[in-house]
Amino acid sequence: MGTAYDDVSEPTGHREHVTTISAVQEQLAVEVERTETGAVRVRKLTHDEVQEIPITLRTESVIVERVSINQPVSAEYGARQEGDTLIVPVFEYVPVTEMRLMLKEEVRITKAAAEVDAVHRASVRREELVVERRDGASGEWLAEEDGFSDSTRTNAEK
Repeated sequence: MGTAYDDVSEPTGHREHVTTISAVQEQLAVEVERTETGAVRVRKLTHDEVQEIPITLRTESVIVERVSINQPVSAEYGARQEGDTLIVPVFEYVPVTEMRLMLKEEVRITKAAAEVDAVHRASVRREELVVERRDGASGEWLAEEDGFSDSTRTNAEK
């Protein structure tokens, strides 16, 4: 900015001072430049572990018992159930001076159940996510404690 004084003569003999002021305008240009300040990576790890799982094993078995009866009967009859036991009659015709139907034996079939506590070892798969953060473009990767960065937590969680 400069100031210039010019003498201007007027017919009356007075001198007047004229001041010239220059107007200057500045302009501002704003740009955005992306710079990597850090990075986050997430890895998923899968672990196979052997765990002991308590289970109850149930087995059923059949007990077959033959009971000799050897008594005459008037007619054949079918199997019958007494509690947990199925009784199957076995008949036979035997010669005597006269023919008689004789109950020779009964086969008794009983179902028995047993339970045994045991531990079964089985392989189970467990997955784990590892969140790592890096400061700067070439910094060292550091695992985050709980998988959340401070910027993603709410104020209530902090």
